[in-house]
Amino acid sequence: MSVETAYVDKTRRNETANLWHMQLGHVSHSKLDVMMKRSMLKGLPQLEVAKDTVCAGYQYGKAHQLPFKESKFKVNEPLELVYSGVFGPVKQDSISGRKYVVTFIDDFSRYVSIYFIKEKFETLSKFKEFKEVTEAEVGKQIRCLRSDNGGEYTSDEFCNFL
Repeated sequence: MSVETAYVDKTRRNETANLWHMQLGHVSHSKLDVMMKRSMLKGLPQLEVAKDTVCAGYQYGKAHQLPFKESKFKVNEPLELVYSGVFGPVKQDSISGRKYVVTFIDDFSRYVSIYFIKEKFETLSKFKEFKEVTEAEVGKQIRCLRSDNGGEYTSDEFCNFL
């Protein structure tokens, strides 16, 4: 028996559906099951496929970044920490031509304010609007604004305002 034949024999005995899942580019387990039942791939053996399996490699590949560690810092009052982010452009503009969304979230209350804007540079004017309305309602000032440091938050105009 040649080395190649021995290797192929050993590999065939250790075949699992999970191994085929990985060899076929992390194809879903349900599609792998269909491929086996319909004999759609030459050499693909009939194996037991667990459809409730979650592939760790696939999950890591889909994740854009690992989750943050839980913060030890806890806010004690409203507006102590406000998160903000801009989403867009969306595929379809609104009727009034808005294609971005800016959000402000108070960490203490989890209250969310959403503003629709046409361009990202409008983020500062919406922050000013949010700041004025919210501080008047709550009776406190915003102490910390946390963002992803996108260009709309790091512009000279925004930094000078802060």
